[in-house]
Amino acid sequence: MTLISIFVTSPDTHSERRFDTSLTIGQLKDKLVPITGISPQYQVLSLYPNSDSVLAGSSKAIAQLSEESRTLVEYGVKEWQCIQVDNIDPNYRPGEFTDESNLERFELTNEEYESRNDTVLSHLKANKLGRFAPTPTNLTYPPPPPTTYDPSIIPGARCEVSHGSAGSGRRGTVRYVGEASIGKGGVWVGVELDEPQGKGDGEVEGKRYFQCSPLHATFVRPDKVTIDDFPEEDLMASDDDEDEI
Repeated sequence: MTLISIFVTSPDTHSERRFDTSLTIGQLKDKLVPITGISPQYQVLSLYPNSDSVLAGSSKAIAQLSEESRTLVEYGVKEWQCIQVDNIDPNYRPGEFTDESNLERFELTNEEYESRNDTVLSHLKANKLGRFAPTPTNLTYPPPPPTTYDPSIIPGARCEVSHGSAGSGRRGTVRYVGEASIGKGGVWVGVELDEPQGKGDGEVEGKRYFQCSPLHATFVRPDKVTIDDFPEEDLMASDDDEDEI
């Protein structure tokens, strides 16, 4: 079995189809009925080199496919050629199935549509769906990112950064204050920590905001920063030092 793609055109249709080349013309006509809507006895088949020539009316037919016992291969039908199906039904009216100009249309005004109880709109109303669903009243939205901050938070200022639910602080020096492409935007404070308790060296997502040693940088919101004259932390200091003179 050899399948080829050919175009089929008729007064009301035009499409690409695949047929077995071993089909006889009689068998082909039966297959063309649901495609063209033309009964086999009223079909007249003409073979053209391509569909463009048929649509433009610029080419003569290669052959008339009139012998119903002959096959497509015997007629030399090739890939991408075009079969034109003419309708010789004496009762045929051109455009009978494609002309919509004389069709009666069922139309409703907006008021008539809204008053019916068998529509999608009535279903949505009855079941409180879509735009008719009740609006939740207990929704909570996260606060917008801060755009203002304590003016004492400036680069070079000593600070303490609150950390965790207990609010324990990490001391350091402010190195950057301003907008940053971190999280959801807004104002961020970049702090160089005294000890390696951070997450980087002042670079975030390929952009450098300041330079410090690895694991000494952290970025927090301004409300997490307390400015004061904090001495530098010395984690190596012993607790017993307080008892020495």
